[in-house]
Amino acid sequence: MTMIISDNEWNTLTNITEDTLVDMAADLSLLVPKVIDRRSLCAACVEAIVARATTEGLPFSKYDQEDLEALTDDERKAICELQGIKPTGTVRDILKAGQKVYRFYQKNRPDNPTAMMIPALLPCIARYAKEIQTHGKRS
Repeated sequence: MTMIISDNEWNTLTNITEDTLVDMAADLSLLVPKVIDRRSLCAACVEAIVARATTEGLPFSKYDQEDLEALTDDERKAICELQGIKPTGTVRDILKAGQKVYRFYQKNRPDNPTAMMIPALLPCIARYAKEIQTHGKRS
């Protein structure tokens, strides 16, 4: 299995503040260690986001269209599965399912740190979802 967050992706994610990571980890019910390794915590958050998405999907808005289009076909299929739609679903189908989840977040989890970070983490989320759907959960 590959790393959850590649070196190239981490270079673009280094702007995520420790406070944001801690808030996201808390939202995902992760224990935050006393000494924080930001990359490891971010990777743990990606795993938890995918786990949560298997039951409730991912929140998306129309602004996520380009990010979804940038994914590979296999990654989009993995996102379709998380969204509970057929693997041949289109970006439009993913967005439609995601907008329902987004409305749930707006109503029940306003200003949710995880929902706000999903666009930045989407390539990692999609790749990890594809890996666990292909090879099973990491041990």
